[in-house]
Amino acid sequence: MEYNNNTLQEAVRLVFLASRYKRGLTQNGLSIISNITRQFISQIEIGKRQPSIFTLCALANAYNVPLSEFFAEVDKLYPLLANENFQPTSDTLHASESNKIAIAYIKNAKKKCHRKRK
Repeated sequence: MEYNNNTLQEAVRLVFLASRYKRGLTQNGLSIISNITRQFISQIEIGKRQPSIFTLCALANAYNVPLSEFFAEVDKLYPLLANENFQPTSDTLHASESNKIAIAYIKNAKKKCHRKRK
């Protein structure tokens, strides 16, 4: 598979965000358990910054999950975001199945990805 940088960045951002929502954490709560500043978490979630591999490792450690699980979620979401005919549903991303806010972010992300490609 060939990855488009903008779509990949958006998939990582959404998985990062949905992972926090899935666990019912605030940005401050995630900051405390991960040692990532709340401001940096906010910047990642709104797309102003991209997490490094070290930040993703800190996130995986905080959630006590393997890093591969995070990337598996990115791989599930990426083709959906890359598909021009994509229509978000409640099962778009396992981490966001019961999270209307994450689904709204996914819908907005799809719009942004299409605007950037044109």
